[in-house]
Amino acid sequence: MADSETPQTQDDQLSESPLIGDPENAENSDELSVLTSEVVSGVESITKALSKLGANEPQYNWEDISEDFTAAASELKLGELVHDNIFGLFEAMSAIEMMDPKMDAGMLCNKAKKVLQFEPAVKAGLLKIKDFSAEELIGVMDELMACLVTWLDGHSLVQTVFTCLYMHNPFIIEDPCLKAFCIAMLKMCDTIKTIVNRAQVFEEEDFQAMTYGFKMASDVTETRAAGMLKEAEEEITRKVKPLKSQLRVDSNCDSDLLQMQIKGFEAVLARLKFYKAFYLALISLEKSEGSGVPTARQLLNTALNLIEAVRKTIGLGIQPVSTDDSKQGSMMGFEPLVNQRLLPPSFPRYTAIFSRKEAVDYTEGIVKRFLHICEVVNYGSLHLIIDFILEFSKKRPCVLTRSYLQLLVWQNNNLLGKAETIRDAIRTFNSPPSIAEKSSLSGNPKAIELADSFIGRAARPVKSIIHALGHNRARQRDKLAHLLEEFAALQDEADKVDAQLHTLLVKVEPQRQHLACFGSWVLYHTLNIMIQYLLSGFELELYSPHEYHYVFWYLEFLFGWHMTCLNRAEKLLQAQESALEQKSGRSGKKNKKKKKASEKTILEHQGMWHLYQGMRHLCQGYLRALEGFELQKKTKKPADKFGSEKLRYERRFLPFQSVDTPQPMFYTHYKEYSNMSKMKASQSTELFIMASNAFQQAKSIFELVNNVHSEVTLLLKVTKTNLVVAKLAAGGHKKDSKIPPAFDFQCHRAFPIIKLK
Repeated sequence: MADSETPQTQDDQLSESPLIGDPENAENSDELSVLTSEVVSGVESITKALSKLGANEPQYNWEDISEDFTAAASELKLGELVHDNIFGLFEAMSAIEMMDPKMDAGMLCNKAKKVLQFEPAVKAGLLKIKDFSAEELIGVMDELMACLVTWLDGHSLVQTVFTCLYMHNPFIIEDPCLKAFCIAMLKMCDTIKTIVNRAQVFEEEDFQAMTYGFKMASDVTETRAAGMLKEAEEEITRKVKPLKSQLRVDSNCDSDLLQMQIKGFEAVLARLKFYKAFYLALISLEKSEGSGVPTARQLLNTALNLIEAVRKTIGLGIQPVSTDDSKQGSMMGFEPLVNQRLLPPSFPRYTAIFSRKEAVDYTEGIVKRFLHICEVVNYGSLHLIIDFILEFSKKRPCVLTRSYLQLLVWQNNNLLGKAETIRDAIRTFNSPPSIAEKSSLSGNPKAIELADSFIGRAARPVKSIIHALGHNRARQRDKLAHLLEEFAALQDEADKVDAQLHTLLVKVEPQRQHLACFGSWVLYHTLNIMIQYLLSGFELELYSPHEYHYVFWYLEFLFGWHMTCLNRAEKLLQAQESALEQKSGRSGKKNKKKKKASEKTILEHQGMWHLYQGMRHLCQGYLRALEGFELQKKTKKPADKFGSEKLRYERRFLPFQSVDTPQPMFYTHYKEYSNMSKMKASQSTELFIMASNAFQQAKSIFELVNNVHSEVTLLLKVTKTNLVVAKLAAGGHKKDSKIPPAFDFQCHRAFPIIKLK
C-alpha cells in the first residue's frame, strides 16, 4: 500500500510515456525516429546551403573615391547632367532624397499642433468672422491673391487657395466685405478651371484642376457675385465718409490716425474694384464670337489702373507671424496644413506661396497679356493669327491667358467663328485658280467639290497648329513633331487634288496650271513647323555645341526651301492678276482695289523671302565658323561609346522622315556636304573669312527688311556681333587658345553670339 502511494519520479514518468519504453507503442516510436531523421537531414541540408552561400558571398574591397568624384564633378557646368547606360534621366528624377520637405510632403507633419477646420475654429473662438479692421481685410485679400497666382503657376488648388479657411464656407462670414470677396474668389476659380479645361492646352506641370469636393459657390450666379462686390464697395464707402467728415470738421481729432484709417479703407476699396473688374472681364471674354471683347478691354484697362494702388498699399495689411511650426508663418484665416493629405496625383512637391509683391506683379502681367490677346480679333488672316500666337507664346505666358487665346481664336469649330477663313488664307497666299476671283472653274461642280473637300480636310491640321502653339514652350516641341505626320497626309491629298483640278483647268485655260497650288500652301506651313521644331531645340537647350553644325546645316536647307515656296506663291499671284486684267479690263475701282491687295501680298512675300535669305546666310556663317573651330581643334565631341554622331543625327531629325516634301536629309547627305566643305578650305583662316562674308551678307539683308519683321532687330544685332568675331578669328585672335568658343543665347533664343576665349 505504501509502495503504491509513493510519488513517481521524473524518470518513472518518462518510462511510462506512450511513445517511449512501451512495447505496445513500438509503432509510434518508429514513426518518431523516422521524423527525427528527416529533421536532422533537413538541418544538415540547410547548413550546407548556408555554408555554400557564405562561400559565394562577394568580397568587397572598398575604396574612397570622394576626391576623384569631386574632381570629375568640377568639370560639369551648372545645369549639365551626366548620362550613363544604367543611370539616365528617369533614374535621376527618381533619386530623390526621402525626408526632404521640398519633395516629401509628409515631412511637413503636424507635430503637436492641432489643425482645425473652418467651422470648428470659429466655434472655438480661434477665428473671427466679423468686425474686421481694414488692415486685416487687406492682409487676407493680398494673401488670397498670392495663393491664387500660386495655383495658376501649377500648384494644387487645395494647397494654395483652400489653405484659406474662409474659402471653405464663406456664407457663414458675417463681414459683408470679406464674404463678397471670398465668394467672388470661388467663382473666379471656378471660371478659370472651366476655361482651362475647355481650351485643353495645359499639362500636369501647368495646371491642377482637381477641387477635391470643395464647393465653388455654384448656387451663386455671376451677376449676384459681382453685385455682392458692388455692395461691399458701398459698405466701405459708407465707412469712409464719416471719417473724412470728422477729419474736416474736428480740428482736435487725431488726424494721423484718421488718415491711416481712411487710407486703409481706400486700399480695401481699390482691391474690391480691381477684382470686380477682373472677374467681369473673364466673364466677358467667354462670350461667343468675341462679342464681349470690347467690354472686356474696358474692364481690363480699369483693372490695370487699379493695380498701382494695390501695389502701394501692400504694407498696410497684416503680415504672417513667424512661428516654429511653419516657414511661411501663421496668418489669420490661413492654415497651410489643413489639406495636407489632399495631394494632387502628381509627383509631390513643396508648395511655396508667392510673396504679395510677386503676386501683384504676376497679376499685372496677366492683365497686360489679356489686353494683348484682345487684339487677335482684329486679325482676319490665318497666317497673321498663327504669327500672333507664336509671338505671344515666346513670352512664356501663363496657362490662363493661353487658354483664353485659344477660345478666342477657335470659335464654333471655325477660326474666329468664320467658315471661310481657311479659304481666304489660301486665296491670299497664292490664289489657286479653283478658288480665285472670276475663275474659269468657279462654275464647275466637280472643281467646287474638290476644292471644298480639301479645305474641309485642312481645317483639322490648322486647328492642330493653333492648339499646339497654345501649349507651354517645352510641350510645343512634342506637339510639332506629331503635327508633321498630319501635314504629310494633307500634302498627299493636296497633290492629288491639284492634279485633278489641273486636268479640269487645262480644258478651259490651257496656258494656266493648277499643279502645286494647294500643295505650296501646305508646304509653307510644313516648313514653318519644321523650322520652329529645330529652333525650339536651341531655346530649350537640347543641343550640345558639337551638334550645332548639323542643326544649322538643316536649317539652311529648310530656309532655301522656304524661299522657293514663296517664289512659287508670288508667281501664282502674278498669274492670277494677269488673268483678271484680261477678263475684266484695267478700268474700274473694284479691280484696282483687288490689284492693290494682290500687290500688297506680293510685297509681303518678297519681304519674307529676303528675311529667309538673310537667315540662310546667317546659318552659313555659323557653319563656316564652326568648321574653322573644328580645324583649330576647339570643338569637343563625345566618345563613340556614348553614341555615334550618326545616331544623334538621326534622333534629332527623326520627325522629318514622315514628310515627303521637302525630302528628308539623311546622315549620308550631311557627311557628303561636310566632306566637300573640308576639301574646299584647308585652313581655319579661310573658313573664318567665308564666315565673315556670310555674316556681312546677312547684315546687309537684315538692314533692308528691318521693318518687315519685329525679330529682325535682334537678328541684326547678333549678325553684327558675329561679323566682328569672325573677322577677329580670321586675323588670328585667340588662335592658340585651346578653350572652346562660347555661344551666348541671351540676345536671341536660337541664333547665338559667338564669343572667343
